[in-house]
Parts: sequence; structure tokens; C-alpha cells
Amino acid sequence: MKCLIIGSGRFIAPKLIEELVYAKYEVAFLDPNPPPESVADRVSHIFGDKGSLAFYRDECLDFKPDIAVHLSANTGEEASAFLEVFQGQVAQTVVTSNTNVYLAHARLKKTEPGPAVAVPINEEAEIRKLGLGKEEQGDKRDVEKIMKNSKDPCTILRLPPVYGPNDYLRRFYPLIIRMIDERPFVLLGASQATWRWTHAYVDDVAHAIALAVMNPGEKHRVYNVGEAKTPTMKERLEHLGTVFGWDGRVKVVSTVDLPDYLKTPGDFSQDMLIDSSLIRQELGYKEPTDYYDGLAESVEWYRDNPPADMVGKSFSYAAEDAVDAREVRD
Repeated sequence: MKCLIIGSGRFIAPKLIEELVYAKYEVAFLDPNPPPESVADRVSHIFGDKGSLAFYRDECLDFKPDIAVHLSANTGEEASAFLEVFQGQVAQTVVTSNTNVYLAHARLKKTEPGPAVAVPINEEAEIRKLGLGKEEQGDKRDVEKIMKNSKDPCTILRLPPVYGPNDYLRRFYPLIIRMIDERPFVLLGASQATWRWTHAYVDDVAHAIALAVMNPGEKHRVYNVGEAKTPTMKERLEHLGTVFGWDGRVKVVSTVDLPDYLKTPGDFSQDMLIDSSLIRQELGYKEPTDYYDGLAESVEWYRDNPPADMVGKSFSYAAEDAVDAREVRD
């Protein structure tokens, strides 16, 4: 079997490529970044950009793929370009979406006010009606709409926030910066302490995508991907502290007492707890990585690769000490 993969050359793609190559798939990879060195001599590299996919049409189709995978189609235009090249040319397509397509995300962000959506959220849950906020780019609803109208069977994988080495968003860095600075405590607002937000480790996500490739369907399918058990925000911080080797504690305080820079907007009565049981039942998905091992690998990478916008730090430990002192007095 031949599989052509597009995008995410520094994050999800390397592990996906390795898994497929070791499973005896012939793999081609279209991205400005090269395939992983461990299998580079067994992968056809098309040096190109997803934004100009039509330009590489001949090179892609000369590979004669059975399955085409797009890891970073973020707009309807990119999904349409993907179909223009591969529709009718492959037996199956696989694309990644995002769990922020759900109405629950709009409730959390307060872009569509209303009662909290019941959790856990499965693939049949209601979808957002409006677009994303200004801080979130693209809209996977458009990608899904186009792919669901394709003539070829397509598998859509709705991914939660993905963490791990080479995460360009450095998702967990703000959570560990105080551990890096050897602070004795981390302040957490009471409204967020019990809030749950399903995440997934990058290698586990790559495995889920590999399973979708290895188990093609005869019709369109949608699967949630996410950790089997989602901790609360307080538990997540404590788990990060454990693998970091941090001796401090997570201190839950009234949200109104937090310094303004620690107040996160949102309605935290809305959990983003994702149900991933369907992909586990139908494709036999199970995380190949131990949870704490994945956290440890992630923490090590985040620690060594701080985001540029954290340089200079836009927060005050004196203000946090004042909150702690006030809590102690009370």
C-alpha cells in the first residue's frame, strides 16, 4: 500500500511516517521539512508547501498513492485544493480536524452563550454555529464540510490540543514556568481547578492516524481522538510537577483574588471532556505511550525550548506572593 502525507513535518508527521514505514507501507511526504532521518532513505520526499498543492499535483500522482493524508488543512480552501488533486485518484483520504468544532467550545469561549453542553462529548454532539474567536486561526468546520462531500471515503480525526516535543505552540510552557523558576507554589483560580480539557500526546495522535490509514473504511467516518482519562486542571498541574521533580504545590484561590494576568476568560462550567471510545472500539486504538512518560518527554522539551514571547515575562511574582500572603492571613 502507498500513502502520501501532507504537512506537520516537525510535529505529528515524523512519528506517523515511521509507524507506516515500519508497517511496510510505501510513503511519500510533501512538506518543506524532510522526513525523519530514521526512515529518510525509505520515503519519497516532495519538497513543497501545502499552500501550493496544485503545483505539485503531477509529483503527487506519479507516486500513485492508495491513501492521501492531510495533517494541516486548516481552511476550506486548503481542503478544496486537497480534493482537487486527489479526488478520484485514491481509495481513501484522511484529514485531521479539531475538537473545537463542537458547540461546547463555543460555550467555553462564550461566543455562543447558553447552557453547558453535556459531557463527555462524542462524535454526534452538536457543532458550533458561529466562527472561532480572533485568537484562533482557521475553522475546521469548513474543512469537514468539504471532505464529507467528497466522492471518495474519508476519515476525519477530531484532535484535541496535542502536546509533546516540537509543539510549536509550547502548550504546557506557561504551566511549568514557575516550576522552572523554583517557585514554591502555582496559583490556580477555583473556577479552573476542577475544569477538564482533554489533550493528547503527539506520538499517541500519530498512532491514531496510522490506524485510520491501516484500516480504511468504505464510507465517510468521524472519530474523536484524546486521552482515555482526562485529569482536572489542578491534577494536570500536579502531574506536570511530578515529572518535573518540583517540590511546590498548586494553590487554589478565589478567581477574583488572582492577578489580572492569571485570569483566563471563559466559562469553566463547560468541560471540554472528549469521548474517544468510538476509535478505540472500531479501530482498536490504545495509547502506545505511558501517560507519565509522555509528560516527562514533553516537559524536558518545553524546558529546553521556551517560547520567544515568554522572554522578559509579563507577570509579577511579587503580586502572586501578595495573594499567597493574603490567603494565609485569612
